[in-house]
Amino acid sequence: MHVQLIAAVLGLVATGCDIALTRREEVLYMWRKPLRITFVRCLFVFTRYLPVAIHIIDVIFVSMWMDGTEQVPAEVYCMRITIFRYFACYSMMMLLELALMLRVFALYERSRAIGVFLLFLLISRIAGAVYSMQRAVQFGKITFIGHCLPAFTFNHAMNPILVLIYGELAIQLLILALVMKRTIWDLRQYSHSLFSVLNRDGLIVFGAMGVAMIAIGVGTVKKGDGNAFIFPLFISFVSAAGCHTILNLQKLGSDANLSEQKKDLELTTFDVMDLTAWDERTFQAVDYLPDSLEDGIVTMHKLSCSSTDASQCT
Repeated sequence: MHVQLIAAVLGLVATGCDIALTRREEVLYMWRKPLRITFVRCLFVFTRYLPVAIHIIDVIFVSMWMDGTEQVPAEVYCMRITIFRYFACYSMMMLLELALMLRVFALYERSRAIGVFLLFLLISRIAGAVYSMQRAVQFGKITFIGHCLPAFTFNHAMNPILVLIYGELAIQLLILALVMKRTIWDLRQYSHSLFSVLNRDGLIVFGAMGVAMIAIGVGTVKKGDGNAFIFPLFISFVSAAGCHTILNLQKLGSDANLSEQKKDLELTTFDVMDLTAWDERTFQAVDYLPDSLEDGIVTMHKLSCSSTDASQCT
């Protein structure tokens, strides 16, 4: 069997296994009633099921030119497959970055400055992809070897594919830094299990994306049948990373064992209609505003006594 077909089927199987393993959590936390159309739910659906369509289309593409021999297919057909895979990878990375940026935006209480900065990162990401594609067409040459695998050669000092990889790693590092700054430094006086989930998922995604970007970079300069496995496994990984990030936050936010008094952070959905933050920070507001410092001290004393044994307060 052709190595390309093996790789395409392997990617489909990997995505299918991840769907099966997280099916219970998906039904419990994403499809519970009342069922509303929310931004996070739509983001999850695209992140979870778009890769299935991508893998199926990839299998169809590979199968259409397989005739039982090891001949290289027509260059035009290989170019179509390459363009499809490029936009598939780009779309999946955008979905993952959107989920991570939305999490940061909510963690910073929908700060306008953070929102502008994240929007700048998103625009820079799109501009970088367009620039890399334009430079690749202008200064590069794509040849297809073996099993319709692209090999890039550039007559320019800087490989535009590497520019795209460096930009992606820089964005992932900035997102991780913003999360850790907020959870470790800004909110250091609070203790909540959400912080460990955010930091853990952020480190896992950043480390795995680093490995994936290195694999893509090596695949652009090295030739071999192993490059056929980069695309399908990358699509499966990005899908799993995005879905697990969303499910972990929804699971923590829906944990019934968390008491309301200790629930400093509440996970909600990002509603398209009212733009409510997905995991925004919620504080218990005090309706009483003291007129003087003395009244304020008395009020704080009463509030502290209400949460402890009344016999200890005099």
